[in-house]
Amino acid sequence: MIEAIAVAAYFIALIAVGFLSVRYTSSKPEDYFLANRGLGKIVMFLSLSATNFSAFFFLGFAGAAYKYGFGQYGIMGVGTALMPIMFYIVGRKAWQLGKKHGYMTPAELVGRQLRSSRLRIIYMLVMVAYTIPYLGIQAIGAGLLLNMMLGLSVKVGAVIALSIITAYILLGGMRASSWTDVLQGVLMIFAILSALYFVAQGIGGFEQAGLNAYESAPELFSRPGGNDYFTWQVWLSFMLLWVFCDPMFPQLFSRFFSAKSEDSLKFSMIAYPLLIAVLFFSVVLIGVWARGVEVSVAPDQVLPFMVKTFAPGWVFALVMVGALAALMSTADSQLLALSTMLAHDLRLSNEVVKSKVISASISVIALGYILLGFDPKAGIFGTLVSTTFSGLVVLFPVTLAALYWPKTSSKAALASIVLGEASIFAFRAGYLPTFGFIDGIMALVVAALTLFIANLIWKD
Repeated sequence: MIEAIAVAAYFIALIAVGFLSVRYTSSKPEDYFLANRGLGKIVMFLSLSATNFSAFFFLGFAGAAYKYGFGQYGIMGVGTALMPIMFYIVGRKAWQLGKKHGYMTPAELVGRQLRSSRLRIIYMLVMVAYTIPYLGIQAIGAGLLLNMMLGLSVKVGAVIALSIITAYILLGGMRASSWTDVLQGVLMIFAILSALYFVAQGIGGFEQAGLNAYESAPELFSRPGGNDYFTWQVWLSFMLLWVFCDPMFPQLFSRFFSAKSEDSLKFSMIAYPLLIAVLFFSVVLIGVWARGVEVSVAPDQVLPFMVKTFAPGWVFALVMVGALAALMSTADSQLLALSTMLAHDLRLSNEVVKSKVISASISVIALGYILLGFDPKAGIFGTLVSTTFSGLVVLFPVTLAALYWPKTSSKAALASIVLGEASIFAFRAGYLPTFGFIDGIMALVVAALTLFIANLIWKD
């Protein structure tokens, strides 16, 4: 009963914030899409944080730690904590150029900086194509959580969550997304810290929980970890992947344009790695501790299982709603970013109205992915690595060139994207050797080399 009340209260709060944001949102594209470039320090920090903590964080990450061990913290905690460097290199420069030229989307910045409408469209389409599976994963995560809490089928839960997200994004755009991110960010932080404490106490204390796990699976406490997964190539690959890929998420990139000032970004650069260090380690601990107890669920459901088994009922309700908050805050930002790009980069008339239609359409497409495309055997971690992360990291060299070397040939930029994306499939199919690295990092190398060499040959 408490779970149903918590979920209902949470959903009502989201819709209420959506309606409240309508009062402050105009029909001007810059206001609807970017909150009039007015996100202050706290809102910016919590919005970036909540947007980046997704179903992967609450479900996939704990499941990966359960399978592979503490090495998961090394590749995620360290790699993601380094991301503020990219807030400075990419985010600060994007904010400056956006403020100066009125850029509203990543593709607009890249296309106009490198003087190519064709490049703008290709860049946008790549972002859209690789973000829709990520959006679908958020809905699947919501479905799993609602299944565990209320007994709904996973697909019905996914439809409910995605419908609510679509509703408040249609109401208030970026302002609704950012304001709900503040609510969801605070809830998520409190939930995961509560989960860590109460699960530890339920097992017998932090020391006992660790001893149980070590006795059951000592390989999880050192590299290469469970299944000998963390070779040095895989270790390095993932740390580099988060650093170069995360700024390419359209839901994060669009936040850079929305900042009120450089100070808003600087505050996030300082606070973000501190939050990451604590929250990621908390999730890894719970995932590893699960190896010391009897677990009867799939890895992606380890964290909810541990909380339900060892924590009081109200903590389980809090953590499940916190998990919903994490993934829905990512999904709403993704939905808004995708609809913004499609409406603005395709230069549709009446962009705000058209973006609302597009938002609803994207939701339907994402639901189609849920029904037809998700492979539960791959899990959330495996699915995202093989789709979104590898596909988006290829865009980094061209993005960096657009920010700092605008004289780069647009033909070279196009070649970089096309060959980089094609190489992913070649590496995955075994036509090209990966030398032990993940295919996304190898594709990043291909994209960077192509951009450099092609720029020496072609001039606009």
